[in-house]
Amino acid sequence: MTQRRRTGILKLAAVALLVGGSAWAQRATTSVGTIPSGYVFNIVDWDGGQLPPLYERSQQLPMSLDDIIELTEAGFADSMVAKMVQERQCACDASVSSLVALKDAGVPQQVLQAISLHALPPNRHVNLHIQFDFEGLGGQQQISTQARQGYLYLILPDGDRDRVFFGNLRSLLGGRWARDTMTDNTDLLLPKKVRRLSFAARVPLKTHGPKRAMVFTSTRPDIYTISDIPQADRQGAMEFVFDYPASSLRQDCFLQVLHRQDAMLADKWHLERSHFECEWD
Repeated sequence: MTQRRRTGILKLAAVALLVGGSAWAQRATTSVGTIPSGYVFNIVDWDGGQLPPLYERSQQLPMSLDDIIELTEAGFADSMVAKMVQERQCACDASVSSLVALKDAGVPQQVLQAISLHALPPNRHVNLHIQFDFEGLGGQQQISTQARQGYLYLILPDGDRDRVFFGNLRSLLGGRWARDTMTDNTDLLLPKKVRRLSFAARVPLKTHGPKRAMVFTSTRPDIYTISDIPQADRQGAMEFVFDYPASSLRQDCFLQVLHRQDAMLADKWHLERSHFECEWD
C-alpha cells in the first residue's frame, strides 16, 4: 500500500465525531482533494452511544392534517377543532406553505393558529440503530476477523446531499465493543456461532418526504455520495423505500445486517441480507 493510499484511509476514518450524544461530521479533505458533497459518519465511533428511551404510546395520538381537514369538512365548530389540536397536538407540517394549503382547503384561521402553536417540532434528525450479525463457520472454528469486502455502507439521501454511514468490517470484527455478544445457534446438523454488534447515534436528517436507503459492501473506503458507488457494488446493493414525515413522536430507524462467513475462504464474508425500517408514530 502506498503512503498516499494510507494517508487517504486514515483521514477518512477521522472525519466523523460523536459530540454530546449527537453524530456530527464535517466536509473532509483527503489526499486526493475535497469530498464533493455529503457528510460521512464512521459507525464504529458510535460505540456505547445512548439514545432516548422509546416513546410509550398514549391513548390518543397527535392529530394529522388529514384529521383536521376531515373534522372541518364534517362541520365541527372551529373552536372545538382548535381545542382538539391544543389537547392532542398535531404531528404535521406547520410550515407557511402548508398553512396556506390548509386555508385553501377551507380550514378556518382559528384552527390554523392552533396548528401553528401546537404542532410538534419538525423532524431534524433520526435515532439510528445499526445491528451487525456475523455468522461463523460453526463448531470450534474461530470467527474470522478479516474481510475482503472491507466496508459496509448505508446511504440516506437528504436533499442536495447524501448522508453516508460506513463501517470498516476489519475494525468491527477485530475490536471489542460496548454491545458485543456471542450466541451459539447450535443445530445438530449445522452448528453456528453468531457474533452480534450494536451501534447507535442520533444523526441529522433534515429533508422530509419519500426516501430510498441503500445498503451495500465495497472494497473502497472512499465512497462519499451515491454517484461514487462502483457499478459492481450497485449490483449487490439492497434498497429500502420509506417516508420521512415532517414531524412525529418518534424518530427511530433500525438497520439489521447479516454477514455469513464463506465455507471455503475464512476471510471472505457474504452480505446475506439486511433490513431497514423506521418508526414514527
